[in-house]
Amino acid sequence: MKQFIAILAFSIFAMSAYADDGIKSVQDTIIRTIVTSTVTDTVTGKTVTTRTETEKIIPTAEPESKVIYDGASYNFIFSWKKKKSLNPHWTGTGMGFMNYNDIPNGRLKMSASHNFTINLTDFHKQIKNSNWLVVSGIGSEWSRYHFDDNSALTKKDGIAMFEPAPEGVHYKATQLIAYYITIPLLLEYQVSSFHISGGVAGFFKYYSKSQVKIKDEKGVHKVSMGQDLNIRPVDMKARLQIGINNVSIYGYYSPFSMFGKNKGPDLKTCTIGVIVSS
Repeated sequence: MKQFIAILAFSIFAMSAYADDGIKSVQDTIIRTIVTSTVTDTVTGKTVTTRTETEKIIPTAEPESKVIYDGASYNFIFSWKKKKSLNPHWTGTGMGFMNYNDIPNGRLKMSASHNFTINLTDFHKQIKNSNWLVVSGIGSEWSRYHFDDNSALTKKDGIAMFEPAPEGVHYKATQLIAYYITIPLLLEYQVSSFHISGGVAGFFKYYSKSQVKIKDEKGVHKVSMGQDLNIRPVDMKARLQIGINNVSIYGYYSPFSMFGKNKGPDLKTCTIGVIVSS
């Protein structure tokens, strides 16, 4: 049945092409000339009017054949060139797990240490008509580090450090919270539904706090251990993202310590997570 439909369609196309060979095209220029002449018979006195109509067809050149599909332009017959319009995969929401190198009194509980990402907007430029994009944008990140040891991050004599809990005190939970504005500079490659991007992201801290949860005879309550903890106000991390369609795996690695030089422990963090682009 499919073969029959294909043969029928081809036959109709061939016949219409053959018929057009001798018939004016709708795009041809047509010149019509009408001549009217009046003759009076000298014997009978009757007047006869003759009307003559002529038509001249001036063929025009065939325009380049094009078809518009889904907003993209394709040139037809021997030149299938698509004007590509690529969209980056920065904006969206994601969640990841964080880790860093182990240090005394500050082991990280990775299963409870999360970061949450909301990337609000992007600015991108496609490199000519290629599969490459230069991407920047604005986002935000909330990081919560939970520690495994019975100690808390605090500041002593101007230096951030992990200090063990006082004797007889057990922290039910101890954590560090840090909130950032993020601005990336990425190079993204797309082919079909696959994409990969890499580059760097700037992290601008706007809030941080260390706190513990203590359980006593009054119940469970939170105690702040400090807010200004010598965390770098501006940081930079390497970023890699790989995905299909709008679901991606992303990763961060920081070549610098989270804290200022000689102002805290040497913590070089890394993150891996999943982001759904919008």
